[in-house]
Amino acid sequence: MAGALARLIRDPVHGYVEVPPELDPLVRSAAVQRLRMIRQNALAVVQFPSMTGSRFEHALGTMHLAVGAWQGCWHNRMPAAEGVDTSSTWDGFKTSVIGDLQRAAASGAELDPVTRRLIDAPPGRPEQTALWESFERVIGLALGAVGLLHDVGHPPFSHVLEPFYVRNAEQILGDGRCADFSRYAAGAAGRVQFHEWAGLAIFDAMPRSAFRLVPRYLIRRILADRSGHGWAGCLHSVLDGQFDVDRLDFLCRDSAGAGTEFGQLDVTNLLRNLELHQTGPHDWRIGLGAQALSSFETMLLQRAQHYRWVVQHHMVVAADAAVQRAVTALFGMSCGAEPVPELRDLLPDLDYLTSASAGGSDGACVDDPGVVSWLRAARPVLASMATEESPAGEQARVTLALIRMLDSMSITPIPAWRDYHEYVARIEQNRDVVAELVPFAEPADAPDFLASTASRQAVAALQADLPARLNAALDAVLQPNRTDAALEDAERWLTDAVPAFAGPGRWLLARTKFRALDEEHARIWRGDQTVQLGELSPLAVALAAMEVMRPSYFVFFVPHDGEPTESSRDQRRELGAVFLRQMLQAAQLSASPPHPEGKLPGDGAGAYPQARERRGAGLWPELEDDVDRGLGDLPEPAEAGVIG
Repeated sequence: MAGALARLIRDPVHGYVEVPPELDPLVRSAAVQRLRMIRQNALAVVQFPSMTGSRFEHALGTMHLAVGAWQGCWHNRMPAAEGVDTSSTWDGFKTSVIGDLQRAAASGAELDPVTRRLIDAPPGRPEQTALWESFERVIGLALGAVGLLHDVGHPPFSHVLEPFYVRNAEQILGDGRCADFSRYAAGAAGRVQFHEWAGLAIFDAMPRSAFRLVPRYLIRRILADRSGHGWAGCLHSVLDGQFDVDRLDFLCRDSAGAGTEFGQLDVTNLLRNLELHQTGPHDWRIGLGAQALSSFETMLLQRAQHYRWVVQHHMVVAADAAVQRAVTALFGMSCGAEPVPELRDLLPDLDYLTSASAGGSDGACVDDPGVVSWLRAARPVLASMATEESPAGEQARVTLALIRMLDSMSITPIPAWRDYHEYVARIEQNRDVVAELVPFAEPADAPDFLASTASRQAVAALQADLPARLNAALDAVLQPNRTDAALEDAERWLTDAVPAFAGPGRWLLARTKFRALDEEHARIWRGDQTVQLGELSPLAVALAAMEVMRPSYFVFFVPHDGEPTESSRDQRRELGAVFLRQMLQAAQLSASPPHPEGKLPGDGAGAYPQARERRGAGLWPELEDDVDRGLGDLPEPAEAGVIG
């Protein structure tokens, strides 16, 4: 394609996105085109109607920024030591990449024709390869391809359904793929995400024609290397780090869709101040230079605000939890221990890995509309089942309410608190219960990324306060091992009789995971040394404080039948009181030997199944839904000076 012009695509964030001719076959591939029908932010549209952007748009934007990031850091190459000519970093990095690829070829690695042609030269003569002469452009294309492909492994509804796929991988994907994922997770150095492994599986299944103009082997090395070390890990960090072009694009893009100010970032300054450093004989790092400090601070702050007010808006959290629970319940009723034949007949092929690269297949569910169609098709069967007075009928009523909620928002989930202010209000209104609950967990330590003693003391004081102590106590009771299954167990045994509501319903519990700062990546280059952000900026303390001062959990009640209406303050107050009282009872039960009469300690409301001691192991699905019917004697919350 010599002389071919780049394709220009209009983009509301970057103006134009330039698609190099070598990457155009990848953009047009089925694996990338599937992303058009997967929303970037799942069900955020329930609160922010304009957040309809897809992962396809984000992939194009990330590709665009990845190419710009490489151009910035390549021209900001830094010497390994003071006084060494800067061209030595150029030559050293090129030699490292080409030499590694040549050794891989010599050891029998399966190289694609483009990669093999680029490194063809006598051993020990990297400067005679085609890659040496075209190094800047080829690596830029490879990083652009990684940016384009970094999200191809996302399942329908992106991160929301990842836990569902992890828990049901064997049934959905088969024993072979499940074992492959287990091996990948066991060999990973850090946090494992299902979509990362799935992306590699889809990448490997993509047709050769998509890579006919780019070095497939080189691209895969960068895409798969999450170590942060060596030339491939160094290049991968451009797309996966405390600062990376993935975050940069989605912050700008999501802000535009949500209508917030949280994407007002200096993209040009950030990309132009990336630096390439040699940190060892065969080790390299890419990071921000000191001139990007103010822009980096702004990005970190805007990201924290974006999660606080958009991603973790209570209505967004409720809708995302609803689709995850609805899919889990419907899948269980379709192919569980006692499948419902009518639902089993409606079950689509959920193995999107097999069909994603081929453009889908009959009956395959590969994107958001496929999941929504499946849920809608099940509604008549569930409505028929819901008339039965049986466990199956109850499950059908619960699942139907969730589908109605997320499909048309015809039922409004009622939150126990909507934000941090109301979280504090619930503590004030239930101070006696909270005072008994918080001793079940120790206060958290100050984050280790804080550099100064004064900063650590300031954050430690916040973590000793009641809101943070309650967060820790809820963690200890609900998710001692951080598993979503424990939350779903709790939802089943929490009472369905809340006096503020006319009829029964189901609970939704969601833990809002977020880390504002990561010490390993939040570093700035000053000369040939990196410095922790906390040593240069007071923002590290503010970010740690923001992390502490937020609810770790959101709690909702979804009536089986209801009207779409705004929750009242009294409903939220009562729901919070019911929830906190039952958390205290669960904590007392988990910390005590089984009561001789099979009752919860201090409760006179009825008998419960005998429970065995499971200190620190979570809650018990065998507890019945009537854990606490005697809530009428709760003290009235104080009105004066209370928010919410």
